[in-house]
Amino acid sequence: MTVRAANVYVGMALLGGLIGAAVGLLVAPAPGAETRRRVVGRSSEDREVVLRRAEMAAELLADELDLPASA
Repeated sequence: MTVRAANVYVGMALLGGLIGAAVGLLVAPAPGAETRRRVVGRSSEDREVVLRRAEMAAELLADELDLPASA
């Protein structure tokens, strides 16, 4: 590959990145601050759900382990 061909590939990659960033900014559903707030809110809700499910699983496991001992 020649230096010229390499420069063309790099230039095309940069151009594609710029076009992609511009399109992303134009079609974004909300401003950045609002989007970040939504993502943080969703992740903390997801974290709570995962913790609740882990607690339920631990309780079920404890119940299962206690059941044979009491029988």
